[in-house]
Amino acid sequence: MKLKNHYVYKVLFVNKAMDIKNRKWLLSISVAAIVMFLVVFLSNVSEVQEYERASGLRPNISDSFGMNGTSRNAGHHGQVPLSYRLLLSPALLTVAAVFATYYFISRRLEEKLEKNMSIISKLIDKNNSTHKENIEKADNSTVLKFFNASERKILEKLIENNGTTLQSEISRMEGMDKLRTHRTLKALERKGIIKIEDHGKTNRIILAGDARDILIGK
Repeated sequence: MKLKNHYVYKVLFVNKAMDIKNRKWLLSISVAAIVMFLVVFLSNVSEVQEYERASGLRPNISDSFGMNGTSRNAGHHGQVPLSYRLLLSPALLTVAAVFATYYFISRRLEEKLEKNMSIISKLIDKNNSTHKENIEKADNSTVLKFFNASERKILEKLIENNGTTLQSEISRMEGMDKLRTHRTLKALERKGIIKIEDHGKTNRIILAGDARDILIGK
């Protein structure tokens, strides 16, 4: 499962890197289109102002698209006619708007995707943790079947308390008394399952190393 999760994260990382690269291209195209629009627009304004100064009249837009020999549609030699530039300006602005809009939309979608993937990752980790706990419980149940009823009660108590408990607490458990507790603890000690240590007026019961590794896993 960990390997699968690592593979998923790796694929997402590669896809994210590609998306970032694509968005950089979109932003570059948008900026270039805006710059070209400004250049064309300023060029149109400059030419109109120059025409006004030269003729002392406000230009008629129809003249820009006229087909007669004196029309400025032909432009100066080597220049793009004004009529074409008037058509080019909104086209460049439209291109810039489309790519810029797509850039910002894709960025918002990516942020939303990252948030969703974070939630999915947490859910996967939680499911893995729950699955691990279920496996440990199943393994413990299998191991405890090899012990008698009294021994199982003591071992279950130790598992619940992270591998340690007091003999007095075991004696107060249902179905247990001081004599049965004493005999059962001695039997488990002989098998190397537990260790018994003095603890004031009672004893501290501790799972031995190998038994602790098997039943608790720590």
